[in-house]
Amino acid sequence: MEQDKLLSELEKSLDSEELLHQIKTEQEEEQVSEEKIFSQKGLIILLISILMVEVGIVIYALQASQNIVIVSPEEKTILAQQQAEKDIKEAKRLSVESKRTIKYPPLPLATWEEAETELLESIKLLEEIPKGTTVKKEADQLLQTYRQDYQNLRKQLIFEKTATSKLVTAKKLAIEASVIVQNPPHPLEVWQEAQAKWQEAINLLQEIPQDAFVAPEAVEKLDFYRINYRAVTGRLERLGNRE
Repeated sequence: MEQDKLLSELEKSLDSEELLHQIKTEQEEEQVSEEKIFSQKGLIILLISILMVEVGIVIYALQASQNIVIVSPEEKTILAQQQAEKDIKEAKRLSVESKRTIKYPPLPLATWEEAETELLESIKLLEEIPKGTTVKKEADQLLQTYRQDYQNLRKQLIFEKTATSKLVTAKKLAIEASVIVQNPPHPLEVWQEAQAKWQEAINLLQEIPQDAFVAPEAVEKLDFYRINYRAVTGRLERLGNRE
């Protein structure tokens, strides 16, 4: 009797294991099925995205094709002529503005640079006027004049730039000479260095031409720098006598 009971329990245990195996198998099949569905959905989304991009490209191409304007050779000639007339008119205006800018020298360096920019733009416009236009001959004639004007302007610009550079350098040296002798006493070498800087600053100011724009300021600074140079020289002489 007990043996039958054991057999019965064993059969139930086997049935349970078989049931668990069956459930596990079904779950695995469901997971595989879901993964396939997910993969298919991803593929569908990718295909839709590609299709949308291609449609967008087609639409853009269609829109671009509608904006294309076919210009005949005759129309190109007319457009080139119209542009050339505008350019030569603008070139003349810029040349007049350039001359007006520097009408009353002496002028600061920035004003000469402004005039140079205007004239260079004028020359550039004339150089770009194509052959075959009715204003090409006039443009070439104006180019000769404007290029000569530019050479003259450039000389004056360099003249003012050199004068301005000397004034700026002289001011820098004066500041350096003043700083190094602050809070004395100082050794002899420091006063000698200050003296050399004042002397160099004075030399630079003396080189600035009287007709340069910065000449009045240079003259004013020159008097002040000479006073400082004499003061430093006097201090050097006293230190030399002590030693």
